[in-house]
Amino acid sequence: MRGSGTVLVERYRLEERLSGPDSVQGSLWRAIDVMAGDLPVAMRQLETPAAQQRLLGVWPQLQTLLHPQLPRCGEFFELDGALWLVRDWQDGIAYEVLLRQKRFSADEVLLLLRQVLPVLSVLHGSGLVHGDLNPRHLLRRSSDGLPVLLEGGRLQRYGVTPIDAPWSDLHDLGVTALGLLSGTAHHGGGLPEHLEVDSGFRQVLERLLSAAPERRFDEAAEVLRALESVVLPASTTELAVPARTRRASAREQGAEGLLWPVVIALGLSALAGSAIGWFLLPRSSPADTAPDHAAQQPAVSLPPEELDQRQQLFTRLRALQVDRGWFINLVDASQLSSESLEDARLRRVWTQLAEEWLARIEQLPPAIRAELGRLRAGDWQQPREALLKQGVHPMVVEHLVSAGAQDHLPVTMRGRKPAEPFRQLWIAAAMQSLDDVEIVRLKARPLKPTKTSLRIPAGGARLVLVEVPAGDDLALDIDGTPLMQMMVFGANGMVVEQLHPLRVVRIAAAAGSPLQVLVTNEGVSSGVFTLSCRADPLNQ
Repeated sequence: MRGSGTVLVERYRLEERLSGPDSVQGSLWRAIDVMAGDLPVAMRQLETPAAQQRLLGVWPQLQTLLHPQLPRCGEFFELDGALWLVRDWQDGIAYEVLLRQKRFSADEVLLLLRQVLPVLSVLHGSGLVHGDLNPRHLLRRSSDGLPVLLEGGRLQRYGVTPIDAPWSDLHDLGVTALGLLSGTAHHGGGLPEHLEVDSGFRQVLERLLSAAPERRFDEAAEVLRALESVVLPASTTELAVPARTRRASAREQGAEGLLWPVVIALGLSALAGSAIGWFLLPRSSPADTAPDHAAQQPAVSLPPEELDQRQQLFTRLRALQVDRGWFINLVDASQLSSESLEDARLRRVWTQLAEEWLARIEQLPPAIRAELGRLRAGDWQQPREALLKQGVHPMVVEHLVSAGAQDHLPVTMRGRKPAEPFRQLWIAAAMQSLDDVEIVRLKARPLKPTKTSLRIPAGGARLVLVEVPAGDDLALDIDGTPLMQMMVFGANGMVVEQLHPLRVVRIAAAAGSPLQVLVTNEGVSSGVFTLSCRADPLNQ
């Protein structure tokens, strides 16, 4: 039984159990990442096989799902039969707590819906359903007042059950809205007649709450369109929480973990991104501009705080030697917003997106980073050809490129080359992932194990080519850190063992030779793994 003070995988120190244990949702912990300067994180512990299988099926996708109002999902690992999932922590107050303090006006709830629906669009656009949207899993972020949608442990793909569809999340959002309007928790039902709301808003809420399939909304974007005609008073553009409410709820606000404010979903068009970018940075590249002091003059009058943020972004761009025009196009193309929000709020979201992109770009080597905006398709072909000449199968190379791109691009672009300006990052990721691979060759001998120990840098990979005598099975044993994963490819480039934590496997002779074993290190520090292989003749 693990409790407060326990350190997992020499990295995460458990501080406090916030909920659970539960057979479906497991336990939620507040923890400290001791390898990242004691950064607070949220960790979900799952112990039942069904819950583990369900979240393992969606977690890799969640890791690449990006939006400023979704907590970024980190690594996962198995330990003593339990599955642990790591995600960001963010300060804020759950709407479940706010509901005990006040009743929300119709205008406040209308604004909340307009802020949450784009987040649901991102989730649903990736084929995922939240499954448990309620005031407990909506948190009002302290830093900017925006609502954050928290992962509640019931995430699922479409169609697993009849209720695993976008309409179920939209219905839950309607129930949440009804609860905030009435001041009490609700579990369904219609909209009471005594609630004073705009007639257009009432119609939308009634459709959200309806059990009739013909009245349901099919997608979040449809709800947003229906809300366009409902007027949002200026007084509701900031949802202020009384100071006494924040103090009274301070000890309750940690019931969830959150941010690593994130970026993107190309499935939605950029309604206002380009206009916002003009507020923040000049549109041309450093080589095209006047001297810095002239280029930094704002196009419009900005508050001092925003002007300071703009200056910081400009300074970081210069330090990273990133083409300014390309970068601004990148953020503009990533913008997720609603025209109903006032300009100041749109600019804050744009700035969050810009900061997240900068954090991703910083991970690229300086030489590649400086070429963003000018990379061409042929730039990644040279390392590709070098690997092919060493006997690496083209399908293994393709997997390496795809895996590298997932660290820099959203899930909507998985498995394809995206359009510009995102294609620049795809090419950069391909160059980096192929340059970082080191190849080791081993010969498996009958009955006698062949062993080797290798170090993998943080975020790096090792590819081991194992020659197996014709007709022999292969016994493969890899021992490393909990943050290492492996995938085994047959001689034809097909996957014979899916990505999973390191373990002992047996590969049938039909997989051919050489087998190509890819080992990756998903941790933040280097680690050593040991590989042992043995050929097993079938006639022995």
